[in-house]
Amino acid sequence: MISCKDFWNMRSQNYDTQIGPFYEEAYARTAANTLKYLKPQDRVLDFACGTGIVTFQMAPHVAQIRAIDISDEMVRHAKEKAEALKVPNVEISQTDLFDPCLEPGSFDVVTAFNVLCYVDNPREVLARIRELLKPGGLFLSATDCLGQTVTKVGIKKFIKSRTGSMPYVAFYRMKGLEQAVAQAGFTVLDRENLFPAPPNLFIAAKKE
Repeated sequence: MISCKDFWNMRSQNYDTQIGPFYEEAYARTAANTLKYLKPQDRVLDFACGTGIVTFQMAPHVAQIRAIDISDEMVRHAKEKAEALKVPNVEISQTDLFDPCLEPGSFDVVTAFNVLCYVDNPREVLARIRELLKPGGLFLSATDCLGQTVTKVGIKKFIKSRTGSMPYVAFYRMKGLEQAVAQAGFTVLDRENLFPAPPNLFIAAKKE
């Protein structure tokens, strides 16, 4: 099976031109929903930032963003954007969520856009996100819920993940995903489906 890093390195080459237009409205709604929860003094961790589609929309509204991704090619593209946009408050690095350089209780907000459906250890990931947040910190996510209904995208990803041409894919239902976030020690403040098929569920949750 192809590794996560290799897969996303490959996808980075045309991610913005291929995926961006298809999910343009969903990304715009993700950013709009996210900005409602951000404060000028916030320190944000953007987990699986990709090429920075949402990252750079958040940047003017917060004090600092630490953007991370396991794909060095995604990070390279994001850094090129940061340089072109002259964004001073975004630090981008190639690493994973469990890197000890990320200190517990050091972030006001953790974002995870379009990544939870690709992690095969969701309990550990959600627990780590909670650990990294300050008391009362916010977790903001948007996730394809491929198990909600049968779609062409879902069928394609099911076949690819089972044949090894892409890494693990989770098939969440919206209610199940919301329950998983709540069971990880968060209070869900808001949820909204951002895309018709497959559903893309935005969740805003607070660390308790």
